[in-house]
Amino acid sequence: MDAVLMARKPAILTIKLKNLPDSVKKVGITYAMVQLGAAFQADHFTETNEAGDATIVLEQNLPYQQLWVTVGDYLFAGIYVNSGLVISLDVSKLPQDGAYMIDKGVNYSGADGELNTVMNKHVLFRKPERKALHEALRNIIQSRKKYSPELFTSKVDSVRKELTAIDQDFISDFKDYGWAVNNETLSEIYGNLCVAYWGEKMPNALFDEIKNHQPYFTSNEGVLFYSQLGSYTRSITKAITLSRNLIILDSLYTQQKADVLKLMLLGNEKDVFSNSYSQITASIQTQWAKKIARNELTKANINQKKINKLLATSAKIENPIIGTPLIKMPFDAELYKIDDIKNADDFLLSLKQKFPHKALIIDFWATWCAPCLADLPSSKKLHERNKDLDVEYIYLCTSSGSSLDVWKKKLTDLQIPGTHFFMSNQVIAQLKSMLNATGGFPAYVAIDIDGKINPRIITRMGSLNRESLKEAAGL
Repeated sequence: MDAVLMARKPAILTIKLKNLPDSVKKVGITYAMVQLGAAFQADHFTETNEAGDATIVLEQNLPYQQLWVTVGDYLFAGIYVNSGLVISLDVSKLPQDGAYMIDKGVNYSGADGELNTVMNKHVLFRKPERKALHEALRNIIQSRKKYSPELFTSKVDSVRKELTAIDQDFISDFKDYGWAVNNETLSEIYGNLCVAYWGEKMPNALFDEIKNHQPYFTSNEGVLFYSQLGSYTRSITKAITLSRNLIILDSLYTQQKADVLKLMLLGNEKDVFSNSYSQITASIQTQWAKKIARNELTKANINQKKINKLLATSAKIENPIIGTPLIKMPFDAELYKIDDIKNADDFLLSLKQKFPHKALIIDFWATWCAPCLADLPSSKKLHERNKDLDVEYIYLCTSSGSSLDVWKKKLTDLQIPGTHFFMSNQVIAQLKSMLNATGGFPAYVAIDIDGKINPRIITRMGSLNRESLKEAAGL
């Protein structure tokens, strides 16, 4: 794999739309690319040309790399690109509210076309039953300590057998892709078992089974498996230093698997990357993995220099404009709309000038995101109980999958004070990239009173109290 990945050409995704309405000139495309390294997913934005075509060249060029793609209002799908995939959409045949994964008017072709047709059919196959079984498995995992080891194993095996039976039912019609379906299911189950045993050594036979598992896909399931395996390993070895962590990984796993797990450490070490990334890179022997680590260090250095320069020149902006003012709500909330920005730097500088001598807590959210909506009341309580602190709360809501009216209604229902922005997903992606806010929604970034940006200090608002809020704000 080392030789293959170092030598092969980048994979290409092509998107083609036909029969678009005359009023539509270009269609926006957002895609979250699952990857190895500091960020689990990287958000990107592009658009079709006026003929309805777009070409995307994948950056990391990893095996069967998964992308979560939204094509305007026409399609949302999880896809795998290994060498080349073409997505063709006949807009005249699509459902009125757009297609999900696969539907009439959606065609997958190219080298990876048949794989994607099958895997997206699998997503929809007996979906309610599979969803219930995955939920049951998560509940068993979370309650492991309530059961005896034998009963826990029995319960997990029972769910696993039912999931396997459904997969086998599906595979009976797609025998050539049993390897793909089974591998993704196993990656998810093994990742969940790593979570179950976090902080406590799992049985040796189970650990041997899990550590020998090989995900075929750079997908949610495949990458999360490595992340969860790495977290489990650190939890039982209790290695305090990075150097000790690297030694332990080399001692427990094959060199190739240890190097993948080292890539997952980049996310944990992001805040101190100037020291840790070089150390991690030096310990990696597999050349394609070393290349990823070097690229991550280069990107982190460029981003840090950009941020430092940005903050150093903040006094140069006059009469800051942070968006189109919409309305000031009676619960101390100001609402703005932003369709486009020239660059993320100007927006951040404008925010800093609008709120001088204040720390900023930035919350990226979406009106359809259940974890976001669950955490917003906690943010409101934190704000109300700590009004004396020099902290401003900034809420950036994506317009993707929502509307101004829905957004305003959510804010009115929740009555969240602070400064609120309704933004295109393209702007959201720019800001998240600049601020190193990884993953989907919600995502949180703290900019402390001295201007230091920390994208990892807040995992959810509900976990903060006055002291941890002050720490995040540098107060």
